[in-house]
Amino acid sequence: MKKRIPDSYEYFVRNLHTLADRYEGEYVAIVRDKIVAHGKDAKVVYDAAQERYPHDRIFIGQVPLKEALVLWFMHHSLSLGRDRELSE
Repeated sequence: MKKRIPDSYEYFVRNLHTLADRYEGEYVAIVRDKIVAHGKDAKVVYDAAQERYPHDRIFIGQVPLKEALVLWFMHHSLSLGRDRELSE
């Protein structure tokens, strides 16, 4: 059985709350499940990641401000509950 390679987007979404503590408002570059660069300028972040990992797929995401993150989690939680109600 093949070992599953971690997906950078899944890592970003799964760890968004933790990332906000350290990288709030910044862009992060992720390769597999590792933050490889971060900063305020997306191009600079991407270029730094590309230089270190030229043959890997690089995910760039902007970590939202904590205020926006709270609203996203509240909306996401409500949506999950509504989906559960509709399927019952």
